[in-house]
Amino acid sequence: MVSSRSDEVVTEAAPSLAQGMVPSVRRLAPQLVIAGVLPVVGYSLLRPHVGSDATALAAVMVFPVADIALERRRHGQLEPIGIISLIGIVVGLVGAVALHGNATLLKVRESLLTGLFGVVCLGSLLAARPVMYYLGRAFATGGDPSKAAEFDTMWHRPGAARRFRIVTAVWGCGLLGEAVLRTVLALTISTQRFLEIAPLVGWVTIGALLWYSTASIRAGERAAESDTDASPALAAD
Repeated sequence: MVSSRSDEVVTEAAPSLAQGMVPSVRRLAPQLVIAGVLPVVGYSLLRPHVGSDATALAAVMVFPVADIALERRRHGQLEPIGIISLIGIVVGLVGAVALHGNATLLKVRESLLTGLFGVVCLGSLLAARPVMYYLGRAFATGGDPSKAAEFDTMWHRPGAARRFRIVTAVWGCGLLGEAVLRTVLALTISTQRFLEIAPLVGWVTIGALLWYSTASIRAGERAAESDTDASPALAAD
C-alpha cells in the first residue's frame, strides 16, 4: 500500500505595510558601507596628498553622492534620506568655498541637517499629522497610490495617532541630541578622529531610533490584532 500526501509549501510571510515603514538592516547595510566607511578610508589615503582638510573632505563626498545615485537607480526616485544627504553635501561644499577652505562646515553639515530635522519633528507635533507619519508612508508605499491609500487608513485605528506622535517626539529629541554631540566633536577633535567617531555616533543614534520605531509598530499591530479578536466575542455576547 502506497500512501501519498500533498507537498507542503512553506512561504515566508510578507511584511505588513506598517512594518515597511522601518528600513531593514539588510537594506541599510550597503548605505552604511558606502556613505560611512568608504569616506573614512578615502580621507585617510587622500589627506597626505592634498593641501587642506576641506579639499580631502570635498573629494570623499563622491561616496555619499554615489550612494544617492544607486538608490535612485534601484527605486526609481530620490528617497527622503537621499534628498537630505544631497542637501547636506551641497551645504557643506558651498560653506567650504564661502569660508575659504575651512572644513568646519563640511564636518558639521550632517549635524545641521539632523538637528533641523529634529526641530521639524518636534514642530510637526502641532500639525494635523506628524512628520514621521509621512516619512513612514514614503518608505512603506514607495510612492504607490494604492498602497498610500491603504496606509492612510492606519491613522484612524485606535491609538495610531498617539503612537505616531510619540515616535515623532522621540525622533526629534534623539536627532537634536545627536546633532549637538556631533557638533561638539567637530569643533574639538581632529578631522581624522571626527571621521572615525562621528559615523558611530550617527549609527548608534539611528539604530536606537529604528529599534524603538520597530517596537512601537509591533506593539500597535498586536493591539490591532487584540481588538480584532475581541470584536467577534463582543458581537456574540
